Amino acid sequence: MPIEELDDRIEELGRARSQIEGLLAEALAERARQSTPRAAASVLRERVLEAAGKASGDVKLAVSLAEKFPATLEALASGEINAGQARVIERVAGKPDYRSEEAILACTKEAPADLLSRYALRREPVEERDYSKYQQQRQDRRASITQEPDGSWKLFAHLDCMAGRRVSMVFAKMAEAFRREEKPDSKITYLQRNADAIVQLITRDGPQRAAPASLLIISEYDPATGEFGQPRLDDGQPVPPEELARFIDDADVYTAFADAEGQPLWLGRSQRSASLAQRIMLAARDGGCIGCKSPSERCEAHHIQHWQDDGPTDIPNLAQLCPGCHHLVHDCNWQVCRNHWSYYRINAPPDPFPDHGTSTYHLAQHSPVLRN
Repeated sequence: MPIEELDDRIEELGRARSQIEGLLAEALAERARQSTPRAAASVLRERVLEAAGKASGDVKLAVSLAEKFPATLEALASGEINAGQARVIERVAGKPDYRSEEAILACTKEAPADLLSRYALRREPVEERDYSKYQQQRQDRRASITQEPDGSWKLFAHLDCMAGRRVSMVFAKMAEAFRREEKPDSKITYLQRNADAIVQLITRDGPQRAAPASLLIISEYDPATGEFGQPRLDDGQPVPPEELARFIDDADVYTAFADAEGQPLWLGRSQRSASLAQRIMLAARDGGCIGCKSPSERCEAHHIQHWQDDGPTDIPNLAQLCPGCHHLVHDCNWQVCRNHWSYYRINAPPDPFPDHGTSTYHLAQHSPVLRN
């Protein structure tokens, strides 16, 4: 079967799968209404042979959609959205930091499930931050290390947004240190390298020493009061006051969207690698990988107009991409574009969303912007 026909077939089957999942959710919700959610989960486990945890989760989602998000359940049953998108809507719709169910459903035409939360975030300024979510995350933190039957070990951790981000940054630095020391013919995989980095960080017994990791905190400065407002991480997570106080005394302060420490943000063709000031600006603008939302510390600065095609090292011509998404752009012809909310993103060729508000721009000489 030709590639084009295969792609059409995959899309057709994907929509059919979504419809079946929607119809199943409707049946599960009705079964739970007539008896109990536990009884509905038992049917899945006994007759469909689903794992107990997945069966309970499927019933919980179905009941929530039927009771609180009927439009989402209807869209799932009609094949307009997939189950992953439905789960995101059920989790975030209507919460203080997110848009309504109706608004998020409109976003599903442009965003896959792993990016939908980002599209669903409200972008209006918030005067009073609610830090109760952070306090709950602190209460819910947990970690464990268990031995498998074969003698191997499994490490698990669930951390609050601040601790998790700090660990992520140090972990990324250590993994990069291992990568730099690898020989060209090394057969070490990405996940094996990550395992080595975790062991090194915990035991502090090994050959590698990662460079210090810096946490980027973004805040608006009010010159009238001399105060900083709305402190947040580059991914939009608010920074609680007690956490901000821990960092502020030793922080290096940069002026956002302007020169930092005399470093130019627009470098033209003078150098290929993005400067520290530019990486800070990209983190503030993109909030992580524009393709999959990997955190900024795992991203590279990609030239939208490629360097070998005379693309300049200027902010309008740069975007954050993780190594995997960087590979899609360079080797698989995925394209950087920007939607009507001014978010940068990558799309598979050809653009799968040509009629849903995605604007693309051709590169003009001396005026680097986005290309299709």
